[in-house]
Amino acid sequence: MNILLFVIGSSPILHQQAHYALRTIYLNAQENDSIYILTDAPALYKEIPFVETIVITEEEIKDWYKDGYFFRIKINAIRKFVQTHTDSHLLFMDCDTYCFHKLSLISTMLNKGYGVLHRDEGSMELMRGDSGKMWQQTKNKTYAGITITNIYHMWNSGVVGIPRKQVIKVMDKALELCDAFLNDHITCFNLEQWSVSIALQQYTPKLLEADHIIGHYWHHKNVWTKYIFSFFLESYALGRTLKEELHIIGKTNLPKLATWLAFQRVLMKVFCKIH
Repeated sequence: MNILLFVIGSSPILHQQAHYALRTIYLNAQENDSIYILTDAPALYKEIPFVETIVITEEEIKDWYKDGYFFRIKINAIRKFVQTHTDSHLLFMDCDTYCFHKLSLISTMLNKGYGVLHRDEGSMELMRGDSGKMWQQTKNKTYAGITITNIYHMWNSGVVGIPRKQVIKVMDKALELCDAFLNDHITCFNLEQWSVSIALQQYTPKLLEADHIIGHYWHHKNVWTKYIFSFFLESYALGRTLKEELHIIGKTNLPKLATWLAFQRVLMKVFCKIH
């Protein structure tokens, strides 16, 4: 299985997230898995021996950024990768993720031809806010040869797993859908994951959730950012090796840590309201 992360820009927060995620991936990967990162900052990853870096150029980023919609870049980044890596299943993970179970569980799903996304967020008919507005704008209309109906659920795309035989088809269709939506002036923040959700549902017989294997802290980023910063700051101060960092992460109960950090976030909100 090919495991892929993607990060661009100079934000130290994003790169720290990616470094932490890569360590959790390594601890849970199978022996024959390959770990990659697509980035425009390859120097930040040259010291990780188990990661192969693929460089994204400034010209590519500009070409991928259409109609001011940033997450079109993500679709194109994954698509760039699969065009030259058709030899195996794909597991893509956002930087704000972490593995806490063996990734062989994902491989088993993909071996059966199933698609994998982080979590089923439900029927678009029940969505509110921007996603609900997007549903009202797109329902019963045809984009990229697909008529949008309530058979298509919105899935969280912080994790994307695609069977080997479908990697090109899924990502080509996701880009085609995204561009068709943009051409129809649909500009919802969730447009990327809506496009990926539809494409995967179109080309695989069933979608499965990965949230019991991979955590995704997109709604708790502030507390996770502080935790990961503290982890690497302590590593720097104590002169830890990569091997020592992996040992510490391997001993950490990440689901329990996630619960504690989420609780801290709630306490912070309550404290701010009181004061």
